[in-house]
Amino acid sequence: MTHLSDAFEDLAQALRVLLEANDKAHREGLIHVDRAEAVGNIEMGLASVLNSFHSLHDAMEKSGQGALVSWYDTPELATILALRNARHHNLARKIRTMYSYYAQEAEKIGRMEMYVLVDFPAEEDGADTFDVYMSWADLRELLQLPQQRSKLRPATALAIAHYLGTSKFKEYADYYRLEEERVFFNVVPLIVNAAIKVIPRIRHLMKPRSTESETFSTLFDHVLPAKTAEHEVICGPIVYAK
Repeated sequence: MTHLSDAFEDLAQALRVLLEANDKAHREGLIHVDRAEAVGNIEMGLASVLNSFHSLHDAMEKSGQGALVSWYDTPELATILALRNARHHNLARKIRTMYSYYAQEAEKIGRMEMYVLVDFPAEEDGADTFDVYMSWADLRELLQLPQQRSKLRPATALAIAHYLGTSKFKEYADYYRLEEERVFFNVVPLIVNAAIKVIPRIRHLMKPRSTESETFSTLFDHVLPAKTAEHEVICGPIVYAK
């Protein structure tokens, strides 16, 4: 299945780019030296990952393998497609990352802001992902849009909210005496969960063409998913340099 192999190769390379962009920004400290470049790299990497999932979905449909996984009936996959489509169609402020939210909403760049961060712990002891946080307020807006605008069936929107445990998000904000608009969720575990749902189902149809695609195809066939029903919640000051 050439189309599936091509689509997965794109996803594997996009994941690599996002991982490297995050590493350069935080471990190597680029975000403290050139915020615009560091954030731009992460945003482009994230966009590539989301678009690559959409391309994989399209490739499955066009190659006659759509019945293997019902993407919009699978909350892990529907969530990723919803995020991608919001960005592609300019809905709900494109579901901003915390980086973009800070740049647009902070009183002043360089000023400390308080946010509530919701992470999803891995089932495997000691496992973890890196962090790219996205705006719950923006996602909430998307899920509340009429179906003709969001292209999400009401049942799908409800399934996404239930999958993420969003009913608890306001409680977290109230606990820290912050507005619910300051709640952010880590999208990286959700990317992993989506890959776990689809890659093992199509692995036998793909031929990895690079070290990255070989590594990720094996990883997603064995790694355990994040527990989205359980949350790791912290609240702290966030500040980015000019």
